Amino acid sequence: MGVLESHKVILKEALTVEIEKERKSLIETAFEEGFTSKNTVEISQFIDEMLNELEKIR
Repeated sequence: MGVLESHKVILKEALTVEIEKERKSLIETAFEEGFTSKNTVEISQFIDEMLNELEKIR
C-alpha cells in the first residue's frame, strides 16, 4: 500500500468516526429542538458535506 492509499484509509476512518458522532448529535438536537430547527438543519448539512467528502475519497 502506497503512502497516498494509506492516507486515504486514515481519512476515511476519521470521516466515518466524525459522521457517526455528528449523527448522534443530530438525533439529540432533533428531539430537543425539533426536526426543522436551525441547529438540526445545520448539523444535517454538515453531515451531508462529510458524506460528500467521503464519497470523493472512495
